Amino acid sequence: MKNVDLIKKVSIEINKQLAKRDKIVVTKSFQIFGPNSRLDSLIIVNFFIALEEKVKSIYGKEINLLSGDFFEKGLKSKYTISDLEKDLKKKIRT
Repeated sequence: MKNVDLIKKVSIEINKQLAKRDKIVVTKSFQIFGPNSRLDSLIIVNFFIALEEKVKSIYGKEINLLSGDFFEKGLKSKYTISDLEKDLKKKIRT
């Protein structure tokens, strides 16, 4: 399964909790963190936990996307779906 498909599946579940204007739109430029992000911290954490659980159920591999370096990198600038795809690729492969 492609990483973008994993992200889409998790986004569908998370979007059920969100108002229409706050929904996650799976495009490469959608900001998870950053000045144009519409997601609050609780939704971000729920999104990443759900994504980690999906990876575990599909690949049988435990990953941690919310590490210290992730927050350091994400809070300094924007963090997009494209960035998440790259991070997922690294985490699943290692």
